[in-house]
Amino acid sequence: MAENNSNINILQNCQVLQNQQFIDNTGYNPFSPNQNSNNNISQNQDPKNTNSNTNDTNNINKTDLNSNNPKIQRIESSEIRTNNEMAAEFENAIRQEIEQTTPLISEKLNIQILLDDYKSNEEYSNSIKIITEKYKYIRKVRRDGNCFYRSFIYCLFEYICMKNDNVLYNHILKKIEESKELTKKNGYQWIIVEDFYNVFYGEFCSCFNCLSSSGISVRDYLDNLFMDKEKGNYLIYFVRFCIAAYLKENHLLYEVYVEGYFENWIQTEVEAIDHEADQIQIMACVNYFDIGVKIEYLNPRKNEVVKFPEDKKDEDIFITVLFTPGHYDILYS
Repeated sequence: MAENNSNINILQNCQVLQNQQFIDNTGYNPFSPNQNSNNNISQNQDPKNTNSNTNDTNNINKTDLNSNNPKIQRIESSEIRTNNEMAAEFENAIRQEIEQTTPLISEKLNIQILLDDYKSNEEYSNSIKIITEKYKYIRKVRRDGNCFYRSFIYCLFEYICMKNDNVLYNHILKKIEESKELTKKNGYQWIIVEDFYNVFYGEFCSCFNCLSSSGISVRDYLDNLFMDKEKGNYLIYFVRFCIAAYLKENHLLYEVYVEGYFENWIQTEVEAIDHEADQIQIMACVNYFDIGVKIEYLNPRKNEVVKFPEDKKDEDIFITVLFTPGHYDILYS
């Protein structure tokens, strides 16, 4: 049952224009549960009876409350519809503002821009000073819940392509190919994963092998690829599938760090798009792809540095991100 729930969750996330609630034009929702309410008036109320007991001032008919009364359901479904619409409108307004004001990934910016970003926040001044002394550039990533995954994928593609690293390219290619059996083995139907796999595999190979004959530079190719929201989301979905399957495969190592049912946590925190990565997801990403990640944490007093895995040497790490509360950006030495 948990495996089926995982597949259903992914399918639901893939359907961008999916209806959230079925309600007909009368406001009646056949799927809405009944709720007891002291404000529902019985249809059998006697208008001549003005001496009712004080305990029955609302003259509620208990039979109506426990029945499938369409009038009661219309009130409930109307409230649900209103709340859903308001929540959706609010969320859409935030997303539209983010999309209109920030790119998915920015160009390389001088690290000194952080001084301007935090000039009115004195508690981070010491930490910012350390960061600006250690790094030269920053590439800002959109705040949409996918910033770690987008940063990880971008740095991976960028490093392999710009450095023309054949060894690392073949290593990652093997991991991509191994994901077929990994996802199938851990309950994911291949028909769901296949499209994401094909986009990731195709773009990864094209970025490394096909550019010499395409007449476009590696940098332009990367910029075009990662400014394409649809392809970018496919790349992120693929990595989420890999991590989710890897966590299921190695649940004994990770489930002790999660409260509640591990399968449910994977569905809501790993599979679901727009849910940011925490340390467990980062550890799984590092362990599956066998690539080191360094995180500079912006703290009020001084910054903290964490490496995954801990014994990885700095010179062997090419993915470095800056963590500010709830967000990741890319750093360059």
